[in-house]
Amino acid sequence: MDRRTTPPPPPNATLARLRRWTYVAVEGEMDSVVEFALLALIFVNVAALMASTVPTSSKCFGSACKRWGDTYEGVFETLEAVSVVVFSIEYVARLWACMEEPAIAAEGPLKGRVTYATRFFLLVDLASILPWWVAAMPGVPESPDFTTALRVFRLFRLLKAEKYISAFGLLAEVLRENSTLLIATSFYAFMFWVTFATLLYLTEVDNPALGNFFQSIPASLFPTLLMLTGEYPLAEFTAKGQVVAGFIAIVAVAVFAVPTAVIGSGFVKAVQRASGQEFSVDM
Repeated sequence: MDRRTTPPPPPNATLARLRRWTYVAVEGEMDSVVEFALLALIFVNVAALMASTVPTSSKCFGSACKRWGDTYEGVFETLEAVSVVVFSIEYVARLWACMEEPAIAAEGPLKGRVTYATRFFLLVDLASILPWWVAAMPGVPESPDFTTALRVFRLFRLLKAEKYISAFGLLAEVLRENSTLLIATSFYAFMFWVTFATLLYLTEVDNPALGNFFQSIPASLFPTLLMLTGEYPLAEFTAKGQVVAGFIAIVAVAVFAVPTAVIGSGFVKAVQRASGQEFSVDM
């Protein structure tokens, strides 16, 4: 009896299946163990960054304080190294597997990967790992300023979470569809901001109770912005200043209510389209 066995697939077929699996694992939606693990690691890194700035003593004040990042330096450095290695592997895997995308494959292996590497999220990935590798290179001097800058770059990892959460895609769609209206409301908000800053300068420039806050229109911009966000200062305005401040309190509601309503309405429509359902109210 001639027993025939199925020959193993050629190496290139096995490699193709591996590349396809890698592409689905790192570029798919939030539905795989790989993506859950990467998202969890992102938030662990952000939490570690915040924890490293906590002073070891509640009586200490200022930048000279000893912090958890100093006391547990070895723990934070180990977590940082492991995270960078994981994110570096992810970055290389993305560059390798991106040829599974038809538009990228059509450009060829080199040009396609260069095009892929210049996408926003790939630049975010690179910004989150490159400073650590630069600092780890021999001959690079250690300095407090560079260490501080390195910590700031770690926040780029939080942007990596956006590609794993589909709600961010809905937000981008809403902003794109309502961009004209949002630009118009932003223009009116800017106009009200400058106008009220000018009026407060004119009414409060000679008011000694307010110090230097309204001694020029540029100086008036910051306290006026706080007032437009609802942070009304407990200050001794003049009678004219109180009138202006009253108008600011009224206009501030519209300044935030209009864009909030636009985005909220856009979200409802986007969710309806995504789910294929229409919301209705039974009367």
